[in-house]
Amino acid sequence: MTYKATQDVVRRVMPLLEQMATRTIDKARLLQYLSARAGVEWGVMSVVATEDTSEGRIFTFRDKISGAEHRLRYPDVLPLEWEHLVVAEYKRLAVDRPLTKMDHALFEHFFGLTHCARCRYRGPAFAQIHSECHFAGHPINFEPEESL
Repeated sequence: MTYKATQDVVRRVMPLLEQMATRTIDKARLLQYLSARAGVEWGVMSVVATEDTSEGRIFTFRDKISGAEHRLRYPDVLPLEWEHLVVAEYKRLAVDRPLTKMDHALFEHFFGLTHCARCRYRGPAFAQIHSECHFAGHPINFEPEESL
């Protein structure tokens, strides 16, 4: 049985995973990788090996307390240039603290064309509305601009 805390983390990060992957296996691989990568940044895991294989780049993570090692393939759905922002977003969502805002560049990457560019609340006059969307990590105040 999974711990309630684990279930809570998965529930909080699921919208991020769903933005990046459609297949369940890709979501699972992404979740494993992001968890391990965050563990490295939090000091509880370390990367002990990397290797390039025909299946892609494989990382070996070691749990610093138990010594257990886990080999994880770099997720196909995670562009290398977005890795640092996605890991930061995972960490933002995974901790049991009051939420902060999603990184502006990552929010634009996910929602800029599909929502922000078509929203009636564009521009500096609506900064509070933009802030609420960035805090939620998805467009919560989206109203399409009316056609003229």
